Amino acid sequence: MRLTWVVALTLLFTSAAVHADSARTELKIRPGLVAEAEFWPGEAGRPAVMILHGFLATRHFPTVRRLAESLADEGFSVLTPTLTLGLSRRRQSMACEALHTHALEDDIAEIRAWADWLHRHAGRPPVLVGHSAGGVQLAAFLDGHPEVPVERALLISLSYFGEEQGHDRFEFLRARAENDNRQRPTAMLPYALTYCSTYVTTPPNLLSYLAWDKERLQQALLQATVPVEVIYGGRDERIDKDWVQSLRSGGVPVREVPGANHFFDLAHEFDLLDQVLSAFTGERHG
Repeated sequence: MRLTWVVALTLLFTSAAVHADSARTELKIRPGLVAEAEFWPGEAGRPAVMILHGFLATRHFPTVRRLAESLADEGFSVLTPTLTLGLSRRRQSMACEALHTHALEDDIAEIRAWADWLHRHAGRPPVLVGHSAGGVQLAAFLDGHPEVPVERALLISLSYFGEEQGHDRFEFLRARAENDNRQRPTAMLPYALTYCSTYVTTPPNLLSYLAWDKERLQQALLQATVPVEVIYGGRDERIDKDWVQSLRSGGVPVREVPGANHFFDLAHEFDLLDQVLSAFTGERHG
């Protein structure tokens, strides 16, 4: 079932689990399915930023959380949603072995809902930031909805779907899913996806993610109607650096943080913030 978005909105005030200057925000996606986000209102005139977590993670993932709090401290309005993945008020990362009823189109619908929400509340088109597979989901959103006002997009530790499986296994997975889709499209079957060696879902759901391979993602980024930049860590072993450099050759600005890994750990969090601020405003942190 695909999502119908934005029916109701509730703001809940600060709790012990929420940053002192933020508020937990709820968005009713459809009856029985409620999405959550955290929102830091910022200074007038500063960009409004939405940061999307990586695959199966939540807004509490350390890379996302640290960047959100740092940008909020700099005066930006910041929104960090957690994609429901079909689970109301999801607050924990979803296990690879769980039954995955969500498709990429569901994620895109929620991204659009939150982007529209932030646009209304901040009074300006948002800047979209995605970490890891969150960057792919944002690229798919921008590609499918060029009419939605967005100021720019910044994709951190970007990797396409299927990279971890390698070319041969990826093509085998896609061929198997296409065959399963013809024979039993509603069956929940074991596949693999990103870092999950076992990923149980339906064939159409899997194919919705596998469609965003390196070729399609590259095409979407090169044809994007809003400015897009990529940031990656020099020691990130989870991304195809040759592919990232092909983006640069095609005209997509690419920023490297030497020594950083896929998650920009504590040793490189300020380096990441420097690059993000520079991409947004030309400012430097600290």
